[in-house]
Amino acid sequence: MSKLVIDTIEGKTTAGSINVRGEGSNNTNLQQGLIKMWGQFDQRGDILGANTAGDTFNVTTQTDVSTSHIDVTIATNMSNATYSLTCSAAYSGTEANDLYTRFCGGSMLATTGFRLVAQYANGSVTDSYFHGHNVSGDLA
Repeated sequence: MSKLVIDTIEGKTTAGSINVRGEGSNNTNLQQGLIKMWGQFDQRGDILGANTAGDTFNVTTQTDVSTSHIDVTIATNMSNATYSLTCSAAYSGTEANDLYTRFCGGSMLATTGFRLVAQYANGSVTDSYFHGHNVSGDLA
């Protein structure tokens, strides 16, 4: 069994571009395939404490701005506001609306951050005890 121990991988032709052989003859660009930001935020206080951030990467702040709305500031900006935002929201399971499908989405996308919004399928909102989110795309 071989073991590779290194501190830095750098492309030979282009320093910031490493191609990895994928399935068959397909290649994937290593930098393009990495998650650029992730975070977790407890708005209700059921797990971490009210308005407390959990594990984060490349996040400067997460701020509770109103019921079910959180502003997230990205530490190292994205190169454009067309990055991919994926998020999830969870509740304690005690709300009557918990039977509805939940929606978690981003709005006000900017290179510096975004606003998370979580709501039930019927449009009503409540603070979430878990907002998980990550960003894929190009860093500035």
